[in-house]
Amino acid sequence: DDMNYRVVSYILIPVIIVLAAGTVYTSRGKGQGKTYRIGERGPAGGWVFYDQGEYSDGWRYLEAAPEDRGRAKWGCYAQSVSRARGTAIGTGKSNTLAIVENCKEDDIAPKLCILYRGGGVNDWFLPSKEELNLMYINLKEKGIAGFDDYFYWSSSEHSSYYAWDQDFSKGYREDSYKELRLRVRPIRAF
Repeated sequence: DDMNYRVVSYILIPVIIVLAAGTVYTSRGKGQGKTYRIGERGPAGGWVFYDQGEYSDGWRYLEAAPEDRGRAKWGCYAQSVSRARGTAIGTGKSNTLAIVENCKEDDIAPKLCILYRGGGVNDWFLPSKEELNLMYINLKEKGIAGFDDYFYWSSSEHSSYYAWDQDFSKGYREDSYKELRLRVRPIRAF
């Protein structure tokens, strides 16, 4: 008896599932397979407030922590931290690391962010001036994320004595003495 054998080959294709709400899940790596919308919960339980449109430098979205970390001084009063002068979107993390590296004080806003472990992750930082403004526009003004009507620190230094902050009751931005104890809300890029 001659037996006939049939060879079958399989091609593996990434699976894409589109849900009714429009969220797309793919079989890619953790965090980069889901599309997030502004105002949705992020992967660490915070609130997504920025989407740069595509992954670049290892991230696409910015997520604000679900709660404040209290009030703290900015740190480094009367001392310039020249590497913490970035104000643009994407500079908050490097500002934060520069402040923590240069300021020996313990209870300061950038250190509260670095030590935060919300959502089981350890990549939180203090937002830059423009990142903080996006939090105000995309979350606070829409009643999302439970912000206080108070001043919040950014990680952007203005001078040896001042750093940028934003009033979350009216939205205006100013520079304040680094010694003031303002609200702190960590963010992360993913």
